[in-house]
Amino acid sequence: MVTLLILVGLNMRTGLTIVPPVLSNIQHSLNLPGWFLGSLTTIPLLCFTAVSPFVDRLRQKFGLIRILSIALLVLAAGFFIRVYSFELLLLGTLLVGAGIAVLNVLAPAIVSTFFPNKIGVMTSVYSLSMTIFSAVSAGISAPVASQIGWQTMFQVLVFFPILTGLVALATKRYQAAAPKTAQATTTEVPNANVWKQKTSWFMTGYMGIQSLLFYTILTWLPQILVDHGLSQNTSSLLLGVMQLAAVPMSYLIPIIAGHRQRQAPLMLMTGLLFLIGLGSLLIPGTSIGLGIFSCIFLGFATNSGFNMSMILFSLKSRNLSETVAVSGMAQSMGYLIAAVGPIAASMLYSQWHSWGFIIGLLMVMALLMLSFGLLLDRHQYFFE
Repeated sequence: MVTLLILVGLNMRTGLTIVPPVLSNIQHSLNLPGWFLGSLTTIPLLCFTAVSPFVDRLRQKFGLIRILSIALLVLAAGFFIRVYSFELLLLGTLLVGAGIAVLNVLAPAIVSTFFPNKIGVMTSVYSLSMTIFSAVSAGISAPVASQIGWQTMFQVLVFFPILTGLVALATKRYQAAAPKTAQATTTEVPNANVWKQKTSWFMTGYMGIQSLLFYTILTWLPQILVDHGLSQNTSSLLLGVMQLAAVPMSYLIPIIAGHRQRQAPLMLMTGLLFLIGLGSLLIPGTSIGLGIFSCIFLGFATNSGFNMSMILFSLKSRNLSETVAVSGMAQSMGYLIAAVGPIAASMLYSQWHSWGFIIGLLMVMALLMLSFGLLLDRHQYFFE
């Protein structure tokens, strides 16, 4: 089960972070219009929005491992077909988004089901895996694509969901051996409508804004660095630095949060990291040192925000059904919020031809995220 968690984490972002550094390559190969490039990040977010609310119902009907395995097959199909044409790129991106949406919702459910007494540690397992492989894929994307082509590089990813699916099927027999404390709660249902809980909306606001910040930064940070005077390969490597800087947070945040009753200090720290990282991008110049500084703080910030979201789904739920219900709602509406970020940044940049105003808006969003987090921290559980 630990191996499965590691492999699930591997698949949760790799197929997305590999894309931004080679957007220009994709555009030239498939003759894509410029306005469509931001959609390659936005489309998966819309898939997260559309698919997430149905994951819990599918889990209850078909079982956690079976739905996980189907999602991995969908993900593999998306990886394979999206390199051949504009139409297949669109379809493949939709499949990738749908597959990852299921993984996003089920990862906390796997932790709650099989490791109810080790939520912090096991959350850090898949989060750490996700972060490390995201860093690798972002950092090597442009250099590898220049050697073997972006199409071949994309299709190599098919190996990972297939391997994960095989491991998932191999662990299916352990599902009956899940801890009794978890089994006892799998049939419970939330004691109220999740959509009517103000705490669920606070969670949705926090989840949505941290996702908006991450995906906007992920999509456009390489271009921001290029506009600052750095090369495409250097910008790709710095995006990898951002992802690599997130690694310590993937390990520390879930464990620290799992041992605390209140999360306000961690939320304040996350907000400050965003302000420092984004603010440093407002400093003009072509210094690689400044780029590294910005990427390190943005790596700390984006991963802290994500991990706070993931651990809160489990910490503020009293049973598996509550975890999946709130996770499905928050990820559905949250990623709808997030989908606005990359494409809005593209439109604003086309209008103003400057990143300064956009970065300022992102700093305001970081403060709004912090506000939702502090409101949520006042409550012990989602359903009270």
